[in-house]
Amino acid sequence: MNPARQPTVTATLLRYLATASKHRVMYPAEHPIVKRAMDDLVQVVDLLLRDRETVTFQIYSDTFFLDNQMLPEESLRNTALLASCLERTVGMFSLQRGITAAEIHAFVGVLTATVAAVRAAGGAEGMLRAAGVRHIMVGPPKDSLPADMPVKVEPASAYDAGHMVAQELHAQAGRRQSLDINKARVFLSAAIEVVLENRWALLGLMTGKNYDESSSYHAVNVAILALLVGTRLGLERDALMALGMGALLHDVGKVRVPRHVLNRATTLSAQDQEILDRHPIHGGDILRDLEGLGRAAAVCALEHHAGNDGSGYPRLAGKPRPHLFSRIVAVADTYDTVTSARRGTQRKLRPDLAMRWIAVGLGSTYDPVVSKVFLRLMGAYPVGSLVELEDKRLALVVRPSESRVERPVVQVIRDGRLADTVDLNATTAVGIAHGLDPDEANVDVEALMAQQQPVA
Repeated sequence: MNPARQPTVTATLLRYLATASKHRVMYPAEHPIVKRAMDDLVQVVDLLLRDRETVTFQIYSDTFFLDNQMLPEESLRNTALLASCLERTVGMFSLQRGITAAEIHAFVGVLTATVAAVRAAGGAEGMLRAAGVRHIMVGPPKDSLPADMPVKVEPASAYDAGHMVAQELHAQAGRRQSLDINKARVFLSAAIEVVLENRWALLGLMTGKNYDESSSYHAVNVAILALLVGTRLGLERDALMALGMGALLHDVGKVRVPRHVLNRATTLSAQDQEILDRHPIHGGDILRDLEGLGRAAAVCALEHHAGNDGSGYPRLAGKPRPHLFSRIVAVADTYDTVTSARRGTQRKLRPDLAMRWIAVGLGSTYDPVVSKVFLRLMGAYPVGSLVELEDKRLALVVRPSESRVERPVVQVIRDGRLADTVDLNATTAVGIAHGLDPDEANVDVEALMAQQQPVA
């Protein structure tokens, strides 16, 4: 099996295990639907074990891991399976080569038996042994990851998980339901791991998409950008989690803004603008008393438009300026909004022009320290910028340079595809002449970013 396909097969295993368990609860064991689901599960287990002796899944903090690989997207898709495991004190299960269909059936039987029945049998392990199972090992849940365990996360899986979570949280807020903060933590844990491993890995996934600032993509992008700044400022993991939560939920108050205001295709009237400008207050109200959520999230929702000097909205009584996390979110929110938004008469800016926009607001709208960190992280030409080099070649920026912000790593565009990689910081032969508008140049940046290979 191609190792690059491994996460896809393991994802399929978890989905089929979840499906088989669900059908086993709903129908008799001999029902055709159950038989078909079990056959699918047996086949994917056989496929997975063809070129490895064992496959081990573990659960830490409501997240499935395959060995040391975090599976955030599959954890969110299979919450019922995860809950079934934990309710029966199964925090680890290992499938070994030589496993039989009967043993797989027995394992599904454990996951669908009543909790009382599992306990009476001496736990999941006792129930499996009583059924003669020799090729499935189970273990209890653990409180935390081993300190020496190097965690790996696929950036695309983390990004897609964030999109799923943001959609669900905003839908819950719109229905005035309690927000599932644990799911947000699954995404943020994955995003933090990716950012700590390779801070640029998620930027390419954010680039080139067209959406408005009320979308789930915007929430995820702001969270990622905020985490980038937070790591550069040296925030500890707990602080990064709090910052990420505030960034992910910063616009949750927009669920209380009428759709006709959010979707207005023309410039807002003064009355509608006043309605829109109340969304930070709504967001603070939604998050303020939410159980299990720290104070920082409500503060970010309330303050992210207040301005570093307090000249924005709403006015903050008795505070010289917003919280640090709010000031970080303000910069991230602005950048993603002006480079991606399609609301009303607003035209999105090129990434390099967005950086100049933020630079103009240093000290007044934006915190100067946070902004300078952001500008150095992203570069004068952020990832995804379309540029013309001094030798007239078109290129796409694929990684910034923190030492010389105007000389990033680019990939030359040839015949509509990405070709040579050029580190402009390592050469004096050529530089960037200027940025280009992708629409005017008729270049599909999102399609090009999909071709781009990670740059170390």
